[in-house]
Amino acid sequence: MLGATPVLAADFQQSYNQGVQKLAQGNFNGAITEFDKVVQLNPKYSEAYCLRGQAKAQLGDIRGAITDISQAIKLNPGHLNAYNLRATIYAQTGNINAAVADFNQTIKINPKFVDGYYNLGLLSYRQANYKQAIVQFDQAIAINPNLADAYGNRGLAQHALGNRKSAITDLEKAVTLFQQQGKTNAYQETQTLLYLIKNRKL
Repeated sequence: MLGATPVLAADFQQSYNQGVQKLAQGNFNGAITEFDKVVQLNPKYSEAYCLRGQAKAQLGDIRGAITDISQAIKLNPGHLNAYNLRATIYAQTGNINAAVADFNQTIKINPKFVDGYYNLGLLSYRQANYKQAIVQFDQAIAINPNLADAYGNRGLAQHALGNRKSAITDLEKAVTLFQQQGKTNAYQETQTLLYLIKNRKL
């Protein structure tokens, strides 16, 4: 009996590491099996629930994913990544109000969490709340001045409001950053948008 705890700890760590590895490799069923072992050994380990939820989401088990991620948050109310992941799933499944609430929570946990502001900006843009989207993209850019996507989407929001000059400025900045960062597809897409707006074809 005296040797039981170290053995359990080793099993726990091994299963967790294998789960993380399988998740990264795209072996989602394998990852779930490993995280099942982890939560059996330590039912209060929030990270295992969060990562198991991520794997379930990748397999399309949205209800299972939300249940696991919510359990991670219950165990660790300051789990920023869990809120961010759950918000992303809510957004993808059309539950916008729940997504906004969770993204707002990420910012409460960490006021410098750039993804929180950026994702709120995306949701505002999708809801045609362009002025609010611009404010949220402003906040994201203030934290990370090299966030090309934020410039691009802020430019589209400016364009939607009829602010053509500001839209062009933002899209030009996005193009430059995408090129510098080697993001070829995004660079080409933004170049096309910029051309269309400059030539009043959009």
